[in-house]
Amino acid sequence: MENTPLIAIPSIELKPAVSLFDSLPRSTRAIHPVHMEALGQALGFILYRHKVRSAVGGILKTGDTPRDRVLVYVNGKRTGVIDSIYPHPTLNLKPGDVLDTLIENLGRVNYGSEIPNQRKGIVGDVTVGSTVLLDWEHFPLTLEKPPSAHALLLILRTQPLQGQSSTKAHSMLRVPVIPSSNFLENGVILGRYWTVGPQQQLYLPGVYLKKRNNEITVLALEPNANQSPAKGIQVRSWSNNPDPDAP
Repeated sequence: MENTPLIAIPSIELKPAVSLFDSLPRSTRAIHPVHMEALGQALGFILYRHKVRSAVGGILKTGDTPRDRVLVYVNGKRTGVIDSIYPHPTLNLKPGDVLDTLIENLGRVNYGSEIPNQRKGIVGDVTVGSTVLLDWEHFPLTLEKPPSAHALLLILRTQPLQGQSSTKAHSMLRVPVIPSSNFLENGVILGRYWTVGPQQQLYLPGVYLKKRNNEITVLALEPNANQSPAKGIQVRSWSNNPDPDAP
């Protein structure tokens, strides 16, 4: 088998392109939250939206358990993260507030006793304190196709790169300033990156690179993702880092 080299790609400026909350797909309404599979969705993200009608306060609980990683927003501002280890945030909501929960499906097990319990999204009711929140909109974000009008929290997109790459060379893609994100190269999903590690770069196969006009799209899930440079390097590194969302 031919030994294909790894190449270095100079730093590439990434610029914000579109926000999730400005470009959502068509929604489905229900009195109670509906889990991902019941909506015909198998993968990706799902956004649940509730418009507050009366004041309510207390600990937010999103169904029986986080399935899997829940980003919580009030009026478009992130107010908490829920997963299997972090505590549920305390909210004080007033009439007119918009509560959004963006839930990322991190995958399913395919063995063992938990196979029947692999539904994703919200299973059960959402409560704030002792109050059950009713009337929800559901926005599926499957990522089965490259995002255009349907975007996640923030899309960072490069300008076309002229003559920076060769279709016969691979690279390791590094975006060191974005704690949590998903990457696409020329419309192909490369994978998920999370700063906690151990993987600190994503493999960029040369077969996905064109001789001209390559485009990197980053679906960034963290609020500090602006102006983060991308770079192709020749040596993969592994490390574990603190989770910036940890309380």
